[in-house]
Amino acid sequence: MELAEVSVKKALKAGATEAEAYLKRTKEIRVEFAQEIENLKTIESLGIGLRVALDKKVAIYSTSILDESEISEAVAKAVKMAKVAPEDPDWRHMNKKFGKSNAQGYYDDKLKTLEYPRIVETLSSAIDLIRDYDKRVTPTRGALTLLESTISISNSYNESCERKETTIGVWMSAKAEEGNLKSTGDESQEARFWKEINFKELAVKAAEKAVKTLKAKPISSQKTSAVVRNQIFANILGVLLSGPVSADWVQKGRSPLSNKLGTKTASENVNVLDDGLMRGGLRTRPFDDEGHSTQMTPIIENGILKNYLYDTYTALKGNVESTGNAQRFDYWMSPQPLPNNLILKPGKASFEEIVRETKNGIFVEETIGEWLSNPVSGNLNATVTHGYFIKNGELMEPIKGVVISGNFYELLKSGIEIVGSDLRNSMQNYSPTVKLTQLTIAGKD
Repeated sequence: MELAEVSVKKALKAGATEAEAYLKRTKEIRVEFAQEIENLKTIESLGIGLRVALDKKVAIYSTSILDESEISEAVAKAVKMAKVAPEDPDWRHMNKKFGKSNAQGYYDDKLKTLEYPRIVETLSSAIDLIRDYDKRVTPTRGALTLLESTISISNSYNESCERKETTIGVWMSAKAEEGNLKSTGDESQEARFWKEINFKELAVKAAEKAVKTLKAKPISSQKTSAVVRNQIFANILGVLLSGPVSADWVQKGRSPLSNKLGTKTASENVNVLDDGLMRGGLRTRPFDDEGHSTQMTPIIENGILKNYLYDTYTALKGNVESTGNAQRFDYWMSPQPLPNNLILKPGKASFEEIVRETKNGIFVEETIGEWLSNPVSGNLNATVTHGYFIKNGELMEPIKGVVISGNFYELLKSGIEIVGSDLRNSMQNYSPTVKLTQLTIAGKD
C-alpha cells in the first residue's frame, strides 16, 4: 500500500491531474504431474499498473517492481504517454467512491501453512486412485495451481484499499485402452479454499469417464433435446453472456442486448445474476479493481433484462452508479466492466429428475471449442467429446465426436426447458444442469 501511495504522489508531482496505482503481489505454487509428480515450482512477483490522466488525456504504464527508482521511471513514462494521448471526450474522473462490501470467503489463510510434502502426498494419492480404478486406465497429465495475491489500490482522491485472495485450481486427465479402443477423461475444479478441492472425486471421475466412453461413437445428424452438464453450461454462459452484459459492449454498440433493458430476453424460468458477494465465489471480493464496493446485481429476472454491469468509466458515461465490476486480468491491463460471479440461478430439479423427464435426447457431459462461439450473433458451437444417448429417461450408449449448435439468445428465450438444482462453477461462471428443448447435431452423416 505504501508503494501505491508513493506512486500516486509522484504522478501528481510530475504533472498528472489524476493518478491511480494498482499493485499486485502474487505467490504461485504450480505442480505438474503425469504418472508421478514431474515438477513443483514457486513463482513470486510484484507489479504495478499506473493510470494517469491529464484532463481528458489518459494513459497506463506498467512494470514489475524492483525498487523505488522503477516507480519513478514508470511515473515519468505514464505522464509522458498521457501528454501525447488523444483526448477522450467521455472521460470524467477516476473512482471517488471507495468502499468495502461484506463479501466473505475469498482468502484461505491455511495456505500459508500448507507444506510441500502434503501437496505431493495429496496429488500422489490421486494419481494412485486413477491407476487403481481399472487395469485399463493410466493417469496421463495434470496440474495444480495454488495462487495467493495481495491487491493494493490508491488514487489521487485520497482513497486506498487492500485485499488478499487465494485461488486453487486442479485439473487431471486419464486414458483408457482396450484393444484398439482408446478414450480419455478429464476433470477439473477451481475454488478459494484448499479443503474444498475433492481430489479423490476428481481422480475417480476422470478414470470413470475414460472407461465408460471407450466404445463411444458419433451419431447421425439430427435435431434433438439435450441435457447439458452444469459445469459445461457454466462455461457456455460465461463465453456468450459475459461480454453482452458489459456496459462497455453496450455503449460501443457491440452487445446484442443493447437498448433492451426492461424487455423479455429469456423465458420466465431463467434468472441470471452477478454476485460479487457470493461466499467462496471465484471472483468474490469486497471491492473491485478500482476500489468500488462490490454487490449483487440482478441481470435477468424471470426472463426480463434488468441491468448491465458497470465500472467507473462506463457508469459516469451512462449517468448511473457503478455496479462494482471493474476487472483487471493483471496489473498491466486497464480496468473493464465484466462479471464478478456470473450465475444462472438454480431451480429445483435434480440431475436424475431431468434425465427421467427426457424421453429422447443426448446428455452433454464434456465439450471442447465452445470458446469459439460468437457472443454477438449468439451462434453456439461446441464439439461433444463425452456424452450419452438418453432413451426413455435413461442414460444409454456413449457418444462422441459430434458438433452441437444453436442460437444462444433463442435458447434463452424459449429453449431452456428445465433448470436443475446442482450449481457448479467453471471459473467465475456458475450454472446448474439444464435441459434444452432442441439443439442441432452435426454427426457422422
